[in-house]
Amino acid sequence: MEFKDNKQEMVTRLACCVVAALILYYAVEKYAGKLNIPLLDQYRPWLEQNKIQAIAIVAAVLFGASLAVFPLEKPAPEIPPEPCFDGYEPVEGMG
Repeated sequence: MEFKDNKQEMVTRLACCVVAALILYYAVEKYAGKLNIPLLDQYRPWLEQNKIQAIAIVAAVLFGASLAVFPLEKPAPEIPPEPCFDGYEPVEGMG
């Protein structure tokens, strides 16, 4: 059950990173001329031709950064219950 919860948290985090990458991409696309960043102007043709790859790269970077800043909780190891022998005495001579 713990693995499923951990997996669900990771998928949710990844989905949030993809949405954030989409928002960043379209914000940069819309305001690229107003930002006046030479490096952005240099890569603009590649960004326009490779939208999916650019979004995937940004999402991966955001996901890695989120794991570095907020690591996933490791599930506590399950400890088997100790056997209860209260009230029992060994029987001798059986066999």
